Amino acid sequence: MKLLLTPHVEHFTIGLTMELAKYCDVTLLSTKRYNIKTKQVIVPDLPVVGGFLKRILCKIYPLLYDMFHANTSVEGVLVEKHDKLVVTEHSLADPNLAYGIGSKKYYEAERDALIRLYDQGVPMITPSNYSAKMLLKKYGVKVSRVIYHGLLDEFRAQETREPSQKPVILWSAELIPIKEPIVFIDALAKVHSKIDFKAVVRGEGPLYKAMTKRIQENKLWGKVVFVRRMPFERLPLLYKSSTLFVHTSSYEPFGFVVLEAMGSGLPVIVPRNGGAYEVAGSGAVTFNPHDASDFAEKILSIVSDVDTYCNQSKRSLERAKAFTWAKAAQEYIKVYNSLLF
Repeated sequence: MKLLLTPHVEHFTIGLTMELAKYCDVTLLSTKRYNIKTKQVIVPDLPVVGGFLKRILCKIYPLLYDMFHANTSVEGVLVEKHDKLVVTEHSLADPNLAYGIGSKKYYEAERDALIRLYDQGVPMITPSNYSAKMLLKKYGVKVSRVIYHGLLDEFRAQETREPSQKPVILWSAELIPIKEPIVFIDALAKVHSKIDFKAVVRGEGPLYKAMTKRIQENKLWGKVVFVRRMPFERLPLLYKSSTLFVHTSSYEPFGFVVLEAMGSGLPVIVPRNGGAYEVAGSGAVTFNPHDASDFAEKILSIVSDVDTYCNQSKRSLERAKAFTWAKAAQEYIKVYNSLLF
């Protein structure tokens, strides 16, 4: 089988492509080159020229391949032959969850493309049952299959973690409303008089000013450190240098950062809603979405008790074992074969 694939986030692209290459001839159509041993067609990442070339290639290249796997619906509608097209919808395609005019326009285009492709019979894949439920509820789109993402080996620890005297609490996502970062700062304000800690916020976005204002109001300067984007290769070190991972988005389609943190052996706290809640399963401590008081209590419950901390670290490692790219690739191969044979 000759497969043409478009990328998603680096974790997904590297993990899935490497496994699929064991079963078929894979070509990656992308705007950047990845450190993987497979054929790659690179389109210049330029607003006008790059977009034009990508549209042309998405019309021509699928004719040379047995299957085209697009990882956005917007890419999928560029393909004229829909009988050999599979789309993984990684987002909820909901303009109401967007932030800013540009983001809203993108989600509107993604939503319209999603509905159009679904009406034309293109198989839709989602990474969680939560995503599948939301697409059905909002747009009447019934997905063909839910296929969980996997975890790269560099994020897998072999031993449980030990608590540190001064816990380092890690939060990682874009600083946008859908990620709900403000509740993290509010929770820290409730625990900072009870424990000595350092909080690391990895991410950039329009809510930076609102977050720093809330930090100043709660006298948390010196407690919270912002870390901007870093190379993918350095992410395992970020998890290794942390004590606890917290996630706040109750609308997360999947939650790669949660899976990475669990694979690294970090105890994890997630809200009781969304794809991250589904991914974490019984391996995480949970809190009521948007509830800073409940969130703060859960933070204290983990970092204040050695046995609880070690137990949650073990739960994280066990839960992460369920997510492999080998398993994901096998599921995608089944989808491809169902269309080809």
